[in-house]
Amino acid sequence: MSTRQSLQKQAPLRDSGYVEFQVERDSDAAQMLAELLGPRGENGQWSIRYDNYQQLLQMLNAVDRKLTDNQKESLWCRIAYEKQPASEAEESDGWVRATRLLTGFGPHRVVDYIANRRFSSHMQPIVQLSGAPIGYELLLRPLPEQPPFRPSELFAAAREAGLHSFLDREARSSAIRVASRQLPAGVKKFINFLPSSIYSPEECLQQTFERIIMSGMDPADFVFEVVETERLDDVKHLNKVFSTYRNMGIRLAMDDLGDEFATVEVMEQLKPDYVKLDRKWISGCDADADKQRRIEDVLERASRFHGVVLAEGVEREEEWRYLRQAGVPLMQGYLFGRPAPVPMPIQFGQSASNSKSASTSAVRN
Repeated sequence: MSTRQSLQKQAPLRDSGYVEFQVERDSDAAQMLAELLGPRGENGQWSIRYDNYQQLLQMLNAVDRKLTDNQKESLWCRIAYEKQPASEAEESDGWVRATRLLTGFGPHRVVDYIANRRFSSHMQPIVQLSGAPIGYELLLRPLPEQPPFRPSELFAAAREAGLHSFLDREARSSAIRVASRQLPAGVKKFINFLPSSIYSPEECLQQTFERIIMSGMDPADFVFEVVETERLDDVKHLNKVFSTYRNMGIRLAMDDLGDEFATVEVMEQLKPDYVKLDRKWISGCDADADKQRRIEDVLERASRFHGVVLAEGVEREEEWRYLRQAGVPLMQGYLFGRPAPVPMPIQFGQSASNSKSASTSAVRN
């Protein structure tokens, strides 16, 4: 072991390595760890190898259950790898309090949410101008028996502990499971992903590809969305991620264009298959000339690389009418349906459209 993972950097923990523990003084925490992990090494520390992230999560869960809160306060940990890119070289010794990895979220630890999959996926329809659904976005939601939570807050807590890559993968797996049960072939399945959690596209995305193939679904029916909560300035890395997805036949989307990080400039560099307009540009767009100019500008720029524009957050018929007139081919929002555990009938009837339905050729097959 020659390199250490700094939990201070919020870099995603990797799929294999060593988790190391030490206690700051001889306390009953040491005895409890010895019962759980075996005797300490000659350096007075425990070093346990894990070969996949499920093993790491199970180990952390076991430590969490075995020790009291006071005992955890005297426990320190770090993650070590046999190989690590020079760009992630560690300046410090990597030790942090174990409570950093065992951070709580609501009634459970973050590791418990991920290891025990205390969430599922709901579906929100994506429709053509006529109101006819062409696909669904699969969104992370708590299980019915679990207390409610905001997915963005769960991801923020996971990022603090370096566990966001594992949460991101389990969230994708949840979406794929739900899609395989609820959505037929030919229906687009939009799924979010965190680009910073994919430290190695080939390694981090392999499980996702395998789940799609094993479910019997067509990768061409999937659209993976770059979420808007992170900086998108590492375009080289994003293009590598996009290339890995596309090699599997999966389409890509840029989510919430117009938000802090999802800029028009990044869109033009990434050239996604779908461009999702942020709801702040959509809300009240029927009566806002500045928003209309922005929407029309995106439509023109996206047309240069044949990107399909999708308006998010459509809640009023007046917005739908303007967007239809402007030529936005796809829409999503409460006007058509809220996220639900099963596909629900579209609330906004197709009879609202007096013009010819948008051609399904606008949506890539």
